[in-house]
Amino acid sequence: MEQLYIHLAQPLQWLIWHPGQREVIASGELADASALTQLHEQAQRCDVTVFVPGQDVVLTEVRLPSGSQRLLPQLIPNALEDELASDIENLHFAWPANAKPAGIEQPIPVAVVNRERLQSWLKTLEKAGLDCDAIYPDYFMLPVMEQGCQLQLGRSTLVRQSQWSAFSVDHPPVFTIAAQDITEQFEIPLQVATLNHAAASINLRQGDFRVVRKRNTQSVQLPWRPAAIAAGIALLALFAQQVVTFVQLGQQNQALNSAINETYLAAFPNESRIVNVRSQLRQHLSEVGSSDAATTADTAQGLTLLAQLDPAFRATPKLQVELLRYSNQALTLQVNADNFDILQRFQEVAGQTGLSIKQGQVTNQDGVVTGNFEVRKES
Repeated sequence: MEQLYIHLAQPLQWLIWHPGQREVIASGELADASALTQLHEQAQRCDVTVFVPGQDVVLTEVRLPSGSQRLLPQLIPNALEDELASDIENLHFAWPANAKPAGIEQPIPVAVVNRERLQSWLKTLEKAGLDCDAIYPDYFMLPVMEQGCQLQLGRSTLVRQSQWSAFSVDHPPVFTIAAQDITEQFEIPLQVATLNHAAASINLRQGDFRVVRKRNTQSVQLPWRPAAIAAGIALLALFAQQVVTFVQLGQQNQALNSAINETYLAAFPNESRIVNVRSQLRQHLSEVGSSDAATTADTAQGLTLLAQLDPAFRATPKLQVELLRYSNQALTLQVNADNFDILQRFQEVAGQTGLSIKQGQVTNQDGVVTGNFEVRKES
């Protein structure tokens, strides 16, 4: 996948890189962040990595006694409170993903940024319709070199003296920087980001600012119901096979009975009492079309018919399945819909899949149309 790199500074620079071809696809400069919307279309086919001005991100370190990694969100801010001018509640602290307290001899590098500043960057990206999983201080795009290195990028000079010693200053710097200038090594200075050195540094998107994916609410809509019903039938059939196997082996000791009961209660948590596990299981199987646990072949045939109905379910997303039963090589469905046209549409599409579908009784009560269908393979 192509990579989109954005330097969220003044002026704002961007570059699209093709990793396979190892070449720059496009690059440019924007007057300000409001023009980021111009990159929305390109970003849809790219992984987006954002670099923010290192002048706004302080790189420091903290020394902690050995302890739990889970305590870092509490330990690090408190340990740095006396060193920072701002209230720690107004600051965001980030550290390497694999960092853990390992004693005072092994300090943990920490990037500190004002929370409102980071929130402002995220809102700017959101307003432009850009999603990114990684935001780094810009000095982390530089490589780690023995003598250190510096690079001019826009109106900033980026400096990296070692893995966890780096900073950015306005260009030109007001002091001498004893580090190799690598600016001339790149036709486009931002191209240094394609070396991917930042991936081993500190991503600011963690803690309260970690990436949270929105749940796809469409996953609960009707087109997925056939798959859910099929999975339920398969689960019951598998459970039935296991129970029958245990019984046939004659392992009727107390330990086995306890294991069967526990498994049954795990599969059907709404039932609190077991009288006869085989009888109760057979009742559950009859609800999905099999009255005998040994008839796994019939269950498989029922699943096949159900799978063939998938186009019909997709064509009628407002159809609701109330009852599903398989017996005598026929799948019986009881469905609800808003009107008769939906039932007719379902029957037409199902018939186009090579199935024989027969409509039974249809009723209309309180604005809900209920219909019955018998589905078979065409003979």
